[in-house]
Amino acid sequence: MNLIYLFCLFVFFPFASFAEEELSQFKIVRNNNIETSKVFETKDFYFSQVSYDWTKKSNRKNLSRKGSLKSINMFKDFIFNSKGSFNSDKFKIWGTSNFIKNQLNITQSRKIEDRRFKAKYLVVYSFPKNSVSFKSTKINLNDLVLFNTQNHTNFNKVERNKFLKKLGFKDIILLWKINELAKNNNLNNVLSVVDPIEYQKRIMTVIKVEKPDLSLLDKTPAFNYVIDKYLKTNKPDNYYEYLAILSAKCSSDDEFTNNLIKNNIEILNKNTFSFEKSNILKALVKCKGFLRFQKNINKPAPSEILNIEKKFSQGKNLDNLILLIEKTLSNTPFSFKLWNYYSACLRAKNKFQEALLVSRVELSIALQLSNMNMYFEALKSYSKSKIKLKKEYNEQQKQFLKTNI
Repeated sequence: MNLIYLFCLFVFFPFASFAEEELSQFKIVRNNNIETSKVFETKDFYFSQVSYDWTKKSNRKNLSRKGSLKSINMFKDFIFNSKGSFNSDKFKIWGTSNFIKNQLNITQSRKIEDRRFKAKYLVVYSFPKNSVSFKSTKINLNDLVLFNTQNHTNFNKVERNKFLKKLGFKDIILLWKINELAKNNNLNNVLSVVDPIEYQKRIMTVIKVEKPDLSLLDKTPAFNYVIDKYLKTNKPDNYYEYLAILSAKCSSDDEFTNNLIKNNIEILNKNTFSFEKSNILKALVKCKGFLRFQKNINKPAPSEILNIEKKFSQGKNLDNLILLIEKTLSNTPFSFKLWNYYSACLRAKNKFQEALLVSRVELSIALQLSNMNMYFEALKSYSKSKIKLKKEYNEQQKQFLKTNI
């Protein structure tokens, strides 16, 4: 019995003393400040406090979960912004913040507060200073590119654009920009078929408005009128935003294509598609793969996809399979799988330019659905086509493409 007592005293007394010192330092440094979310620092600890307003609609479990995640991320941001040990200036143009945070090594942390207090809900994590270090304080460019390639979907748009811009893959940046704007504005350039009378009504609705906004694109396919009128009264923030807005009328005129050429974004040099009666595939060529579908557009039946999957797995009669996929897409275009099979078939026929256009549609659908598994599958299609189109890639571009493959 005495041995058990001595063991417990030996193990738990130092921890109790440590916890007491921890809470004592936090009480002093916080100084009753429960209003703000911030990181406090003492001689031995960092304390990351998240403070939410408590209302009748507040949910304790949700705030606890959100607060825990925010507290840890807030602490990582604090360390990232306050530590001068990383010599990252020359790599900043690649987007380094997430890579550096990933180098942060935290061996010990403790949640010391998770409760409602007065009109606030507080979540606080404690980090002993001697438990915080970096795995490395030097950046290797190859390691940085590999990390960013595998994780850029989780970056904020500034860091993601830095990385993609430095790589030089402008079409991927544009697809992200189109998706970003489309969340608030209906930049769809592939719409459901509408009744001619209903179409005329929608056109008249738009024409009567002196200053149309981009949300009117959801009400009419009169892209030229809406976009041109909008651009006269609204200045895009940057060139990619301008291109994204132009993409909404890419089926109607050549302005979008001309600007792609000016910006050195690949287009189809020679059209080898053959689908005179397919509006969807005409739009594919006209818009250079930058298609954005209206939400309620037709989707293929599961049986149609299963039939194509079966024929694809057999690997026979590739020309007939391509015709079947094109026919199916012409009637029911909103299917990631069909476009994915389509690009694979085109690559098998050594039609890499055509396959690149199709892979852009795959990326567009994946972003529209916020499905990152699809996104990386689409990047695989993109990279397989891209790497065949040009041999003069620099080392980092090759690394990006080969990592995705």
